[in-house]
Amino acid sequence: MKVFENLSAYNKYLNLSEPFHPLMDSRVCKQAIPNFPQSSKEIQVNMFKVSLKKNFSGDIKYGANKYKTDNGLLLFSSPGQVVSWESLTFWDGYAFVFHPDLIKKHPIAQKISQYKYFSYEISDALFMTPEEEETITWLFTKIHLELLNNANNANEDVILSLLHVILTYAELYYERQFKENGSNTASASVSSKVKTLLQQHYNDLSVPVKSVPTVASIADELNLSPNYLTDLIRLETGKTTINLIHEYVTEQAEILLLQTDMNVSDIAYQLGFENASYFSRLFKKNKTYTPGEIREKYR
Repeated sequence: MKVFENLSAYNKYLNLSEPFHPLMDSRVCKQAIPNFPQSSKEIQVNMFKVSLKKNFSGDIKYGANKYKTDNGLLLFSSPGQVVSWESLTFWDGYAFVFHPDLIKKHPIAQKISQYKYFSYEISDALFMTPEEEETITWLFTKIHLELLNNANNANEDVILSLLHVILTYAELYYERQFKENGSNTASASVSSKVKTLLQQHYNDLSVPVKSVPTVASIADELNLSPNYLTDLIRLETGKTTINLIHEYVTEQAEILLLQTDMNVSDIAYQLGFENASYFSRLFKKNKTYTPGEIREKYR
């Protein structure tokens, strides 16, 4: 797998000219994309990327649903992202790519580490309203013009300040999207969907399961990234996805403790735990009592 550590090599792979600046580059998508290779095996890009995509045609899959969108969307990726493609989809907008060294001495570095949407997946894109798209487009345009007109002498503070505004708006817009997603009465809440998957996993307590569900496995079932799923769950319930998993599993454990004569190790194995001691600690954390104390208390 090809690994790209600098913008010059990355641009060369995409058949683009040298970056405007050694540590950052901005591209107009409709001008850049026709140059891209029509297909690519997996590559790893060790840089940050913020993309504004506009004027998609057709449907876009978002979570478990499909949406028609005439509005823009934002995508974020952090160093280490692995991407590949077989055929290109053309769109308008901007892509701003920058090396981690650009921000190491700037206050924005700490901010970026706190923005969880840099670890979301493509299915968790930020879908913007027309007003939001107008604001973000203006900011991207300012970044692009600063680099286009000044190249190596571009004012880094100006560009990073504009980037900071984009990221701050993105945080606010994601909050709006979470609320809209959570208040969609046409479908079950995300927490209900998680519970349904857990019920399916433990649909027969008389049969051992191979493993305890993880946040990643639940998120994959729902076509969401783990971080995005947890943010939705937290908005709905104030809890995390792992909280919901552990609460459900300990409820099933309590049923087995009170309705069977199985010992604690066998119950742990039945529910997918490899370590009975870990199971007992988790149980006490959620139920206050140890498995043995619960059995004694209610029998």
